[in-house]
Amino acid sequence: MPLKLCSKWRRILFTKCCKRNCPVIISGIICVLIVFHIFLRTRLEDFLHPRSAHWDYQCGQQHKRINSPEDLLCQERKKFLPNFKNPCWYEFTGNNSYNRLRCLPYFHIIGVCKSGTTDLFYRLVQHPQIVKNRGLMSKETWFWSWHRYGTELWRKVNPKKFKNLDNFLDFFQIPKISEFKVSSNGSRYSEIITGHADPMDFWDHTLWWLIPQNNGNASEPVFTTPHLIHHVQPNIKLILLLREPAERLYSHYYHLGYGSSPEDFEVDVSASIRYLDRCRAKSSLRSCLYNRTLFKEMPTPLFASFYDVHMANWLEVFPRNQIFIMRTEDFDKSKKKYLLQLFKFLNVGDVEERVLDRMSNLAHKYKSVRKDKAGPMLNHTRRTLRDYLREPMKRLASLLHDEKYTWDDIYIGN
Repeated sequence: MPLKLCSKWRRILFTKCCKRNCPVIISGIICVLIVFHIFLRTRLEDFLHPRSAHWDYQCGQQHKRINSPEDLLCQERKKFLPNFKNPCWYEFTGNNSYNRLRCLPYFHIIGVCKSGTTDLFYRLVQHPQIVKNRGLMSKETWFWSWHRYGTELWRKVNPKKFKNLDNFLDFFQIPKISEFKVSSNGSRYSEIITGHADPMDFWDHTLWWLIPQNNGNASEPVFTTPHLIHHVQPNIKLILLLREPAERLYSHYYHLGYGSSPEDFEVDVSASIRYLDRCRAKSSLRSCLYNRTLFKEMPTPLFASFYDVHMANWLEVFPRNQIFIMRTEDFDKSKKKYLLQLFKFLNVGDVEERVLDRMSNLAHKYKSVRKDKAGPMLNHTRRTLRDYLREPMKRLASLLHDEKYTWDDIYIGN
């Protein structure tokens, strides 16, 4: 199309130029500018509206497999009420005699495990417009990565325990959302929002083969959790905390009870690297990271520290400005600064300075007791992990166009 348009305009301009004895080269220059304009506009459209927002897949019996979870990509999207800031709607019975308010979360802290997600959520819900949910620790649902597939972590999938979207909505059945204010023109509105923090959702896509639109015999997925979330709620606000990957892994290791000492960790890291390298010799890194058999064999949760691969999944689906990303180390140093940025991102009102001070100075909500008891990581293990994850961190920095995601500033002097 651009070439046809270019040829058309070139003929017109050439004719006019000949009549006026202007140089023919001018028409060529204008032609180049037209093509450049079209190319630039297309790239801008791709940036503002990613192509992945329109995926090609079919719905119907041919895509349903026995013992598959709910087919979310083929469900009709809900229409939200305009007088609620939080995405809500009324659910009616067949005779319209009864209705109840049902809501999805306004925001989702997608990860990463052991990066401070519990602490961040706890501080956010101190804001008068943000309320907790009904999940674990008033923040976690375990829905997207685990419970909708009838499992948790490495446990066997149990079709009898598949959870559906209606089960997910139960976590956000919060009466406070229905508390209306009255505007100056007399209309009623609710400014209350809720969210959840499931830090495994960023990286754990190992059950991708149960999504009906994926080919279960393929080596890696086409559709992952971001696609499902986007279909259900395309405008959700996503928040991501990223911690230096070696220290994050060390904390994650103890949190899940893989081992009990720095020496155990040293041995298990070496084994994990061997397992992953053996897989990568035959398959792509992405297919290895989402290989459930390897996931269960791996003696550490090393998968979660490949931020670049997981980040690419989310950026394929959601525009960059819909994901608030920050480093754990930066948040720990400047809580007030980042809380203010998050309030703006979530589009909630300002709080008084004394309230902001209290939110910033709260004691850290969750600590890894097992890790504190075990002591610091061995220096040799730390160097091994940093060297092994250096290229993934560089790829992440390139993906996010920000060199701080190499964590080089953290490594200086260490």
